[in-house]
Amino acid sequence: MAETGRTTRNRRSTGREGAKILPFRRELTINLGVIIFLFILLYLAVSVIRSATRESYSTFTVGREESLNGNQTYRALILRDEQIVTSRWAGYVDMFAPECGHVSIGSVVTSVDEIGTYSEKIKEVAELQSLSKDELRNFKTRLQKLSLNYDSDSFSAVYESRAAISAFFSTHIGKASLDVLEGNAALNEFFHLYKSDTAGMILYYQDGFEGKKPESVTAPDFENRDYQRETTARLVTLGDFLYKLVDSENWTLVIPLTAEEAAKYGSQSRIDLTFLKNGLRTTAAAKVYNGPDGSLLLRLDLSRYLVQFATDRFTEIRLEGFGAEGYKIPVSCRVQENVYLVPREFEARLDSGEPDGFYQEIVTGSEQTIRHITPTVFKRDEQYCYVSRQDLPAESVLLKQDSQDRYTVRLTAAMTGVYQVNAGYTVFCPVEILEESGEYLLVKRGTEQGIATFDEILLNGARYTDGQILR
Repeated sequence: MAETGRTTRNRRSTGREGAKILPFRRELTINLGVIIFLFILLYLAVSVIRSATRESYSTFTVGREESLNGNQTYRALILRDEQIVTSRWAGYVDMFAPECGHVSIGSVVTSVDEIGTYSEKIKEVAELQSLSKDELRNFKTRLQKLSLNYDSDSFSAVYESRAAISAFFSTHIGKASLDVLEGNAALNEFFHLYKSDTAGMILYYQDGFEGKKPESVTAPDFENRDYQRETTARLVTLGDFLYKLVDSENWTLVIPLTAEEAAKYGSQSRIDLTFLKNGLRTTAAAKVYNGPDGSLLLRLDLSRYLVQFATDRFTEIRLEGFGAEGYKIPVSCRVQENVYLVPREFEARLDSGEPDGFYQEIVTGSEQTIRHITPTVFKRDEQYCYVSRQDLPAESVLLKQDSQDRYTVRLTAAMTGVYQVNAGYTVFCPVEILEESGEYLLVKRGTEQGIATFDEILLNGARYTDGQILR
């Protein structure tokens, strides 16, 4: 019976008595999406590994030709012919001529009110007068200049700006009230007008340099810590400073020099200079001389542009045209590369006499072949050609033109240069260093096989070799 039960269940499972059971074979299919995904995954993995292990490099773009240290910047002392006018009375001062303004003979410059009656009237009149657009613009420019050029080590600029702003408001008060008061001033013995005896430019500050001549300048005159400036006071006593008048357009700049600088500028009768304050460039008569304390000084005499520097006692200038010009590059770009030395008599020549590569002898078994080659020649001197090792294998045999003389390439020499990377691999370019200062080199422009403007060169060149591919 057990036997029969099993048979019945088998029949039910097959569905038909006597049916054969055949195995099902699943066909192998290729999933294109999975393959693409695996390929992308593999590509990303390789890229990440290469990026992690790749040596990074940085480049420097060669700029236009410039000077490194040749054009020196100096702090110059300004000297002028300045006539100081002092007060003959004690009282309140009002200014009528503007700072740096030019006055004619007989023009009213200031007034002194002994009892203050007219000074109060002047103040009342001035309060009714608003600043014009030009005056507001002038005042704004002075404040911006003071803010942008502030230097904690140079308080002379602060003194100069403060004096200029003070004089600006004082002259505004005077201009606003002159027409009202001048007609009545003659009736009051306590109100005194100061009129200019000569034509010239008016300044409302003194600093002790008014009588200084170029021949009396000493080294301490250039120190900031002792510089002080006094402006025209609102209330003066007998003999106090009122204003000063500059009646000549001639003025002088004096700068201190080292012995080396004195030798460089000593032969020059005229020197080009640029004022850093406003970018003005001009030419001045020049003279190197000794001060009374033995210091070396350079005197620069000018006859124009005085009004632009009338409120300055010191100014920054740059002397032009004394330095070599070339490409300024970082010191880290410099590399040393060995090159082959080939005697110049083994260099082939055209009929015109121009260099035309070399003739190389190649011996294979019993066969001799002469091949014309043109390897890179970095430079030539009286005796040798300096040839790239990338283009000329060691132990190469060179033949002299129209001769059987031979030369085996072995002798080497070190050349200074940089690695150019414009094409994605390093190319050695020789450089001739003109000057070196701190982190920069000044190299000659136009060197044979050298660098040019906008070339990309390696910053960390010492870590690479000539002909290395950069990935």
